[in-house]
Amino acid sequence: MAAAAAGTKFAHCCSRARVDYNTANPCYVFKAIISPDSSAVAASLSNNAIKLYSCGVSGLSHVADIAAHSATISDVQFPFDSLPNALYSCSRDGHIKAWDLRSRQLAESYQAHHQELYAFSVSDNLVAAGGQGDVHFWDRRTQQRLASFDDMHMDDVTQVLFHAASSKLITASQDGLVAVHELSGGLNQDDGFIAALNVGTSVEQLGLYGSGGQHMWCRTGTETLQLWDWLAATQEDAAGGDTAVADLAEARQMAAAAAGASSAAALFGEVDYLVGCHWDSSSGQLLLVAGTNGGAAAFFPIAEQQHRAGQIPPGGNLLQQPAVVLNGCHRDVVRSVDCFAGTAAQRLLCVSAGEDAQLALWTLDQAAVAAAAAPSSSEDSAGPSRRQQQHAHNGNLRRSPY
Repeated sequence: MAAAAAGTKFAHCCSRARVDYNTANPCYVFKAIISPDSSAVAASLSNNAIKLYSCGVSGLSHVADIAAHSATISDVQFPFDSLPNALYSCSRDGHIKAWDLRSRQLAESYQAHHQELYAFSVSDNLVAAGGQGDVHFWDRRTQQRLASFDDMHMDDVTQVLFHAASSKLITASQDGLVAVHELSGGLNQDDGFIAALNVGTSVEQLGLYGSGGQHMWCRTGTETLQLWDWLAATQEDAAGGDTAVADLAEARQMAAAAAGASSAAALFGEVDYLVGCHWDSSSGQLLLVAGTNGGAAAFFPIAEQQHRAGQIPPGGNLLQQPAVVLNGCHRDVVRSVDCFAGTAAQRLLCVSAGEDAQLALWTLDQAAVAAAAAPSSSEDSAGPSRRQQQHAHNGNLRRSPY
């Protein structure tokens, strides 16, 4: 990812695909993710299905549809780098399912009876999922339910995350709390509890970053962003961790101001929402992804180190000029952005998904643009536009919290 000092770069949309071409089943995209080997993109849709695409510099090509769930899909993940064909999905129908992309068949299934599920995480031997205040556990080897942490939160559990470098489990909720449990001693709710972080408002999304995942970013339901040293909060002899390192309560205004000082100023008179964060491990840079209702989005480097060093005055802007801008493909809210990694990142930047029922593949490489078949993109093969149908099915559309 280009550093802010190098100036704002404008990515090129080298391929796009619509998902709403079936007039009997209009839909839009919740989330799009890239497989660990960068060969496929999976998109969860508002009609409870998952669309699969092959992916490369030549573009996106529709492969198959999976009738995944009977209710809203809460999340989709590729949890294992070593298993690029293993796609997991979680739904409000109370099921977590694993799909083998080679056969498009169901490979694993877990169920929380009579409870909706809003988030999940998978480790080598465990599956954990958050419901209406509870967190449930299953054994991956037997697919049998092991335990539940009852009333772990006072409201819906919106995030569940295993820390890959330890045996800790992180959960977050609409109650504004992030809880950390140590699981090395077994699935014991009381004995395993080691820390609680008070975000103060509903946690909608979180992610870990840093060389060992020792830091955490939280996107809230009021479109703010917080940064935490969550691992320090679990260690008695470690300094910090009990309060947020940074609280970007005016994150949208900060992003608009940073964009206003760049060559992308005309696109970001206002920033309407936060999409999430991206950790660029090669540069050690955390970037905030934010967008407009018109479909533009950008990666804003967060000046975290300068903030920690006291180089930014109180009330100063922690966001720098956008490193990369995505514009010209989406016409509505961008719900999801996932970046390529490894060698694929040399040619392709990211895939985005939006409430305009469209997926977009982006690149900074002019050669990749030339390689894409522009006149016969997968948008054409996917069928005619049905954007107007989306607005008749807008119960889950993301809107401004104000």
